[in-house]
Order: sequence, then structure tokens, then C-alpha cells
Amino acid sequence: MTSPISENTPVENSTNSEPASGPDIQSGEGNSANREAAKYRTKLREAETKLEAAESRITALLRKEIEAYASKQLAVGADLFTLGEVAVTDLLDPEGNADTETIDAAVEALLMARPGLRSNTAPWGEVGGSSAAGSAEREKPTMLDALKNAKN
Repeated sequence: MTSPISENTPVENSTNSEPASGPDIQSGEGNSANREAAKYRTKLREAETKLEAAESRITALLRKEIEAYASKQLAVGADLFTLGEVAVTDLLDPEGNADTETIDAAVEALLMARPGLRSNTAPWGEVGGSSAAGSAEREKPTMLDALKNAKN
């Protein structure tokens, strides 16, 4: 049988008997270093959040610019993204600016598949309203004409 360990029996390999020493516990240097590192991590997270917000604003502005350019050929410029299934990043040059040649190619590809999306910019011509040609031919009434018509 084994004998129970008594209080007088020495314990081998006891590493917990000595108090921990080191800069983390003995002095305030380690604690202040941890605080400083935490401060920098917080600043890093804030900077990353601001960067993400700025990138999303830039992407939104680029999308509006591309939509405005595409609306010269499309009835609704946003159709390039919704129906054309094109991402903003697909329409940018290597510097990150809107690439008009790529946009034109994407718009043409969309119009080949869906010609009804084309903007209707053809003039209607004379539809019975006053037009520049018709008004130039007619004489404008004068006050004398009004008085003549009043006597009749």
C-alpha cells in the first residue's frame, strides 16, 4: 500500500512555491506597456473603421459618376449595375478612376442583350405644339389686331 502524503513529506518539483518575478508583476513598466499597446490597438481599429467608411463613400461616388456617364446611352444608368451585373471595381482603371472605354463596352454589352434599356433621345419632331419653326412663320398679334377683332 501507498502511504498518504503528510504535511511533513517534501513536495518535489514545486514551481509554485516561489513568487513570480518579472517586469509584468514586479514593476509598473509592463503594465504601462500593456496600456500603451492597447491604446495603439484602439487607434488602429478606429483608423481601420474610418478607412472602411471612406472607401465606401468613394465607391458610392464612383458608382454615381459611372451611372451618370452610362445614362447617356441607358434610360436608367443604374441598370448597368443591377441588370448588367457589373461591379464598380470592374469599371475602373489601374489608378482607381472611372474608365470610360470599359464603361462604354459594358453598356454596349448590356444593350446587345437588352436593347429596350437604351435611352430614348431621338427628337419627336412636330407634335402639334408650338415649335421654333412654326412660331417663326406665324406673325405675332399686335395691339392693332386686338382692336380690329374687338370691333367685329
